[in-house]
Amino acid sequence: MNWHQILTIARREYLAAVRRKAFLFTAIGTPLYFGFVMFVSIGPAAKEKLSALKEFNVLGVVDSSGLYSHAPNEIFTDLALAAPSIGAPMPSQMVRTQVVFFPDMPAAEKALRASAVNQVLVIPSNYLVKGALRRYARSSNLFSNADRQPIATWLVQGMIGNSLDSLRTARVARPTLGMDLYALDRNGQFELKDGKRDLVDFLLPFAFAMLLGLSITVGGQYLLTGVAEEKESRILESLLCTVTPEELLGGKLVGLGAAGLTLVGIWVAMGIPALGAAALAVKPTFPPGIILIALAYFALAYLFYGSLMTGIGSVTNNMREAQQFGVWFSFLNFAPMIGMSLLLAHPSGPLATGLSLFPPTAATAMMLRLMAPSSVVPMWQLGLSLGLLALAGWLALTISARIFRVGLLMYGKTPNLPEIMRWARTP
Repeated sequence: MNWHQILTIARREYLAAVRRKAFLFTAIGTPLYFGFVMFVSIGPAAKEKLSALKEFNVLGVVDSSGLYSHAPNEIFTDLALAAPSIGAPMPSQMVRTQVVFFPDMPAAEKALRASAVNQVLVIPSNYLVKGALRRYARSSNLFSNADRQPIATWLVQGMIGNSLDSLRTARVARPTLGMDLYALDRNGQFELKDGKRDLVDFLLPFAFAMLLGLSITVGGQYLLTGVAEEKESRILESLLCTVTPEELLGGKLVGLGAAGLTLVGIWVAMGIPALGAAALAVKPTFPPGIILIALAYFALAYLFYGSLMTGIGSVTNNMREAQQFGVWFSFLNFAPMIGMSLLLAHPSGPLATGLSLFPPTAATAMMLRLMAPSSVVPMWQLGLSLGLLALAGWLALTISARIFRVGLLMYGKTPNLPEIMRWARTP
């Protein structure tokens, strides 16, 4: 093959991809959209939880057990203890809830329907033995359980008696709140595992795996749509007059792979200012050589998926048909994200190990394993995973090149599977 021709095609494909308005929109719009979604969903969720606690002013109680005949008629809840935040510590803020006793459920239900009480708590006669409670409210939403802590505080205080104030009772109800956990990191040092640390331990593997998966998928989709467009418009017939199919395939792989890396580079550059301060505060630890490992997985996985997408684009008749076939292969790249919580909890388990060795899922699964907290991936598994992915990429490239060579000039109907297999076997 003529490498000058390949680099010329690669340059043309790269410039054609990055100059499109869709590329600029994807590069800038995607992180802004996800940032907006995170801001809109997380911020109001915390505010709604606090609002539910602040609006919990009156609790109606129907006590059939007799255990709470001398229980206090008000609850004082410290929002800093009931709803601790992940970010800056919340200042102490006391909220008062009045407790009103009713002789039976019909009277309590009438008061609830008239909005005289916010909720009704029914304590059965066998509560001490079975612990069965019923709670009634006028409406329910995702934050209906935010007020469980004030009720738990009152139940503890009412059962123990007046020997404890509300603050002590809150501590009795949740004695481990505020307890710090220290665990060994990758360097063998103990590090604090708090809410911020847990959030970072979840987001870092997710971000690395998602970025890698998106870069591979975006590059593959560029190849898929590019080949399908050029085949549908008959441009490929003119190109094949001056270059060989192998040179055309190689140029497209290099140029559009570089476009995918450019897209990821823009996303990383946009994310550094937003996440830099948080990363400095938590000081996450990274496996040695993680950037080089990620680049190696990108190159090999892109070779694998890009070759598949090129083969698909060459045997289909239009872009819509190509995208319908290509989406199923792209889905395999993100399959490990479905079981991400299990992979992060057991990064050395059989499922995580198997997915990181299976070529279609190796890149994203291995990123999750490498970035999981306190995870140590054996070098032989890393080498075997890269070796199997390289072998799969070489096979996909060889087979796709054979299909690409024949399928480019075929129009009118999509070949069936036996025909495609015959092309793949032809040297």
